[in-house]
Amino acid sequence: MMRAALAGVLILTVATGCDNVSWGGASIAIVRPPRQSGTPVTTRRASDEPRGPLVMPTGPVLYHVRVEGGTGRLEPIAEIVSDSLRALQPGQSSTAFADAFIGEHMREGAEFVLFHSGGRVGSFLVQAAGLEGGSACRPLPTATGVLELGPAALGVTEFIAMSRADAPQDIGRANPPAVTRTMSVLGPILAERMMRARRAGLPSDWQRAYAQVRPFPIEGLDNPAFTATFLVGDTLGLGLDDVGYSLFFVAEPVTAGYDTLYVSYRPYPETGKQAPRVIDYLDWNRDGRPELLLRVYGTTDSWLEALGRTRDGRWRRIWEDRCRLPGGAADRPPTLPPTAAPIQPPDTM
Repeated sequence: MMRAALAGVLILTVATGCDNVSWGGASIAIVRPPRQSGTPVTTRRASDEPRGPLVMPTGPVLYHVRVEGGTGRLEPIAEIVSDSLRALQPGQSSTAFADAFIGEHMREGAEFVLFHSGGRVGSFLVQAAGLEGGSACRPLPTATGVLELGPAALGVTEFIAMSRADAPQDIGRANPPAVTRTMSVLGPILAERMMRARRAGLPSDWQRAYAQVRPFPIEGLDNPAFTATFLVGDTLGLGLDDVGYSLFFVAEPVTAGYDTLYVSYRPYPETGKQAPRVIDYLDWNRDGRPELLLRVYGTTDSWLEALGRTRDGRWRRIWEDRCRLPGGAADRPPTLPPTAAPIQPPDTM
């Protein structure tokens, strides 16, 4: 249990109710267990809502936690199925599904382990839950609760989470890789090569188009891999319009530098705005290979996607959660042409 781990470095006195304790620059909130642990939380009901057979997840569920005004908000993402994810399906009755899901997974006092940069950094305790999340076409329950965070989570506002019973027990807190100068320099070079291969218009300054770079470890490799998002005529958030494009790729280290193993090019006039941002990474299916959780922004909505690495080293999109595609366009990221070879880092690095 994460609270037990934190107790190894912290000695805290818990009074009745909720105490906020400041330690080492990190804010840690402790809440007493509910009087009747496991009491299901009541959700809104609609007596005239159609009822049908409920399809409940049978495997571990992946969650996303956001910090909002000092309170944690937990939302289920999908069921973990081998090397993929399976969407949660409320069926004909979203309230019946919410009642059943909350009763089984999100009861008052339920505890979830929080992960950041691949390691355990805290826990989340459910205080209340209801049918207030998901999307218009797939409404899902959400929970609010108390965060118990260690120093490694200082300033972090988003986490990947799993229930305490399902969370990997052998994942500690290793030092996450940092962005290197090689990544910063090679990113624009790789981006320009990929865009030239697609005969797309190039920005005047690739560095200004660099919206995000996120390193992450790869098993068996000394140097980390990294993802990069480039935006032309856009910002990394909701809004603006369907002019411009986004370029996202995953690059892994090779002998001659870095090689791009996954590429997603989204020309907005054809696909509508789709600007991806990496939320975090975690080996949530315990296969030794980290998966990536992304938030993709449109003009009026945003949705989640997940990327995974196959046993032969290829990356693919393993899940997405969007109701509709703009104009009915096929939403499949193109792959890098085989003629694009690894790029040798400049000698000055």
